[in-house]
Amino acid sequence: MKPFIRTGLTWTAIALILTGAIALYTWNTLPASGDIPVHWGIDGRPDQFARKGAVSTYLLPMPGAVFLIGLILAVVPQVDPRKGNLESGRKAYLATWIGTLVLLSLIHAGICVAMLQSAGEAHVPNDAVRYVIAGCGALMIVIGNYLPKTRSSFMFGVRTPWTLSSDIAWEKTHRVAGPLFMAAGAFGIAGAFLFNGIWLALQLTGLVGAAALISVVYSYFAWKSASDRDDGTGLTV
Repeated sequence: MKPFIRTGLTWTAIALILTGAIALYTWNTLPASGDIPVHWGIDGRPDQFARKGAVSTYLLPMPGAVFLIGLILAVVPQVDPRKGNLESGRKAYLATWIGTLVLLSLIHAGICVAMLQSAGEAHVPNDAVRYVIAGCGALMIVIGNYLPKTRSSFMFGVRTPWTLSSDIAWEKTHRVAGPLFMAAGAFGIAGAFLFNGIWLALQLTGLVGAAALISVVYSYFAWKSASDRDDGTGLTV
């Protein structure tokens, strides 16, 4: 097993234990009766409730997601046809792996804290959604910082027909994509505390979508001018 995969699995185990412990503590601390908030709207007010017996269905998915994501990310480097390139860019891969686990753990902790604070009380609004969006923005900054350091692979990065057929196009595209995603993340963090309502939910999605679209379009023009672009083999059968 490659050292960076072992490191990722170690972080996965830590996140799994942490989210599991938080879920167990929350379950044991929640009141046995009364409505418990399990979902919050964009305005931060709870809009869905459940009895304690049903709360487990909301506490267990996150540890399950941590386990599944860790498993997938551990397998991907083994099946990517360009696994050597993926290993060369292992810092970017590992940073994304760890960043995702940290974000999921913080989201899980925030949800559990909100449950405990509001259970049996006046269901006060919370700002968890703002911190979730800010956390996603921070993850975009981390990913953007490492994108220029990646190498061509089928599983990670800006994968278009043009970047996958030219190392020059891949490198140029990721040099552009990195700052774009970092800017999207930074503006997304600011927007998490400036916007309200539907714009709070849409602003980061729009910023990241714009960064991705610009990167995809740019990859075509980078490929057009690349000296190593793949023009085909000339076979007719």
